[in-house]
Amino acid sequence: TMYGRIDGNGSEELDSGMPRAASTMGLVRADMTQHLLKDHRAATAPDLLAGRVMKFHRASPLADLSYLALPGLTSRVAVKFGARVPKSVSGLGRRNASYMRLETLNKKEKELEGLSLGEDYAEETAGLTPALGKSVAVALLSSAMYGFNGANMNTQAGVQRAALGIPGSAGATGDNIWSACVSLFCIGALLGCNLSGSLADKWGRKKFLLVSAVIFAMGGILEAACALPPAPLSGPAYARIALLIVGRLVTGVACGGATVVVPMYLGEVSPAHLRGMLGTAFQLVSVMAMFAAQVLGLGSMLGTERLWPLVLGIVVVPALLQLSLGYLLVESPRWLCMVGNVEEARHTLVTLRDADPEDDAIVEEMEVMLQSAQAAKKSGKGGATFSQLLKAPTAYPLFISVCLMAVQQFSGINNAFNFSSVFLKANGMDDAAVQLIAILMNVGNVMITLLSVYLMDRAGRRVLLLMSSWGMFLAALMLTVALKSPGRTFTTPLSVLSVVLFVSAFGIGLGPVAWLLPAEIMPGETRALASSVAATTNWLANFIATQAFLVIANMLGGFAFVPFAVCLFVGSFFIAAFVPETKGKSLEQIQSELARDATQFATEHRPEPIELPAAAAYMSTRFDISLPS
Repeated sequence: TMYGRIDGNGSEELDSGMPRAASTMGLVRADMTQHLLKDHRAATAPDLLAGRVMKFHRASPLADLSYLALPGLTSRVAVKFGARVPKSVSGLGRRNASYMRLETLNKKEKELEGLSLGEDYAEETAGLTPALGKSVAVALLSSAMYGFNGANMNTQAGVQRAALGIPGSAGATGDNIWSACVSLFCIGALLGCNLSGSLADKWGRKKFLLVSAVIFAMGGILEAACALPPAPLSGPAYARIALLIVGRLVTGVACGGATVVVPMYLGEVSPAHLRGMLGTAFQLVSVMAMFAAQVLGLGSMLGTERLWPLVLGIVVVPALLQLSLGYLLVESPRWLCMVGNVEEARHTLVTLRDADPEDDAIVEEMEVMLQSAQAAKKSGKGGATFSQLLKAPTAYPLFISVCLMAVQQFSGINNAFNFSSVFLKANGMDDAAVQLIAILMNVGNVMITLLSVYLMDRAGRRVLLLMSSWGMFLAALMLTVALKSPGRTFTTPLSVLSVVLFVSAFGIGLGPVAWLLPAEIMPGETRALASSVAATTNWLANFIATQAFLVIANMLGGFAFVPFAVCLFVGSFFIAAFVPETKGKSLEQIQSELARDATQFATEHRPEPIELPAAAAYMSTRFDISLPS
């Protein structure tokens, strides 16, 4: 689509079968393939050098094609000539360049003369530069610690409860104490969520993540130390329980902050075409850490009477690793613009994009960031406030984010990770089946999240959310049928299939998208505070669902997942009606479209005005009350 040929008379024409430009904005037909040149490999580098491919200039019929790929495309057009291009050919040898202008390609033509470039030619590349990759990797260590702490009290629950003096045979009292040990983690996360927005705006994203690593380490040490106080011969070991709860609260604070700042940081440092993939990496790393926690908690690993504290304290290792690699973290250029450090923001952006400071894309991205920062200063006047969240342009995206977070947690997903061992054993499953389910559901969660990374910028966020909610709804019904049919030949296979489907359906949509979307749809001036509110909703719903699950399970038995299935059914209609598609769009474009949708929604749902004379006449007749006309 981006080149043509020169015929024998020297006139320019487009290759046959290539979509034509539709407007001066460079719009092309919707059936344009992702790899812009993959079906036209005859146009190789020698074609470029021999002049068989036309030169780009403003009089060309291709002049209306934009230099940069449009926001709806998943990749930029770049040059990838490989190692055979000398480094002296500036700009063309870099595989990390995320785009390249055709005009620049012509300027490099003479420098390429005499080179044997074979079948290589200008094509798109991923744009994941070394600086961006290192920053993302270090930031995702927070995601790993969050995921690990969210699943490290399930598979070793039996030996841990016995050490705390509240074994499964302790009845409802023991269940209530164990529920508190698990769910009070969410209370700490609520505090972390509410503090994270303002602190991330004050300290910067980088400093906040490093401070969180220290808190993660402190929480892990406290949790592991709960095995040290002496336990009574019978009854609950309250000293151990108290120390565990304190550690869980501290760890929760760090987890709450991570769920707000890590997605926000990834969204701010990523280019538009990689934001979906890198944003989904938050969930991918989380579920991989959850899988590690579940495996380490097995009796054949660390889930023994002596070693179970290590499952709680091993989080210290990634915390120390993140602190030691903190120098690789690059501060968010958007935050630097917000605090007025424009030169450092430009330098940081150049580092992240591996481009020249005078590059058109760098200039344009900096202009957008500065405009957002200026708008934030005008509206914020010293920082975002809660009153701003209830006004345009934040109110509508915040409504979407809060509801989506509630749907995620009231789906019952964390009950599958936190209580599957206890719940399934109580409903007649043997130990072998419970361990098999625990392993398979985490393997399925990891594999499906890997698939969601690939699909996020292809299928789109909204489609994946709908697939996820309906898949979880179906799985909850299947699990209910299995649990209400004890002793049948299909009971165990259907239970395994339904739990794996439940977790896998979550991993493809509701898991990653619920955390990615707030960072995409919130305006820059209120993004940190609004993301904190959304994450607070998530943790509050998590606490309610976790604290209530064992009570619901005792009341409903095999029907325990039916209330969550109802929430998923209702949530699917909310997603279809309100959640926007953000695939491949810039943050500013998303916010512009949301503002339009919010205006349309308010207009369509505006109540009919009441005519005061008619109301006065009715009140006067009905109640003998006189109202002013």
